[in-house]
Order: sequence, then structure tokens, then C-alpha cells
Amino acid sequence: MNRNTVWTILLLTVIWVILSESLTVFSVLTGIGISVLCTYFCYRFLPFPRITNINFFRLALFPFYLIGEVYLSAFNAIKLILTGANVDAIEIKTQISSNFLRTLLANSITLTPCTVSLELNDDTITVLMLTGKTNSRRDTENTVASIKNKLEKMLLKAQK
Repeated sequence: MNRNTVWTILLLTVIWVILSESLTVFSVLTGIGISVLCTYFCYRFLPFPRITNINFFRLALFPFYLIGEVYLSAFNAIKLILTGANVDAIEIKTQISSNFLRTLLANSITLTPCTVSLELNDDTITVLMLTGKTNSRRDTENTVASIKNKLEKMLLKAQK
């Protein structure tokens, strides 16, 4: 067991204690047990050695940025739902070379309201999205590009 594994287990245990809202011996021991199991399964079944050329410290900021983008997109979604909407499928290209980060980008696009990533082929993501009734195809492409560019810019910083 290396130093990073110990820190991971401690961090997960602290998160467990906070989420369980109980600082008892039983809660801490349960947190340690669950943290050890989670860490074991992650190292055993997730392809961490194949994930290369990524700055994980910069990537750690991405979830917070994504939450902000999801909330901002939600206001647009409310407006579309209230005024009426159409559905359109659009293909967008990404500059990200890492398979891991491209997949993360596609999943992040799906998390933003009104968009769903349908397919990821190499550097192309097919996105299904709600658009305004009066929006042209060009407006829709600009909207998707705007969402993609914000998220992609943050992920490109994490790519080495």
C-alpha cells in the first residue's frame, strides 16, 4: 500500500463521516472499511495505468466548473421549455487527444440540460439538443459550440 492509497482512504473516510453526519467509532470504522473496499475495486477494475498525459490536479477543478455550467444551462432550458422547443442533432469536433478526456467531455455535455451526447467517434461528438422554435441551424450549432468550448477549454488545461 503506497502513500497515495493511504491518503485516498483517509479522504474517503472523512467524506463518509461528513455525509453520515455521525462522528462515532462505528461510523469511522465503517467509513474506513468502505473506503478500503472502494479503493481496492477502483485499483482492480479501473484502467488507471492506461490513463496517461493528464494533470489530475487541474482535472480536480473540473467538477466545480461543470456544476456552474449545468446551473447556467438550466436557465436556458427553462426558457426553452416555456417558449417551446425543437430537437436537433449536431456533430461537433473536439481538439482533445486523450480518449479519457474526450469521454469526459461527452459525458459532461450530457449533464448540461437540453443536451445529450449520442455518439463519440474519435474527435467527433454527435449531440442531440433542444433548440428554440425560431432558432436556425447555425444558432443551434453556435449554442452547442459554446457549451463544448467552455468545457473543452477546461479539459485542455488538464491535458499534458
